[in-house]
Amino acid sequence: MNAGKETAANFTASAKAGMVKTKATIDEKVELMTAKDPAQKEAATIKKDVRITQANIEEKAAHARNAATKVAGNVASALPGHDAGH
Repeated sequence: MNAGKETAANFTASAKAGMVKTKATIDEKVELMTAKDPAQKEAATIKKDVRITQANIEEKAAHARNAATKVAGNVASALPGHDAGH
């Protein structure tokens, strides 16, 4: 994977994580407005925090996979008989 593809893949992972975080925040706001019990409101906030944390973990994992793919591609292209698509 060349640097441009890695950057694009990382951008996509970050955009996806951003959408998940935004949706989690909006869902929490809706639940806070409709909940009458303080325990329900607390549960909505915890649920949002868990979803945001999970999105951050998935984003970091995607960035690590993209970097590993780039390194693996560089190693393969350095082997004799591999022209890296040239």
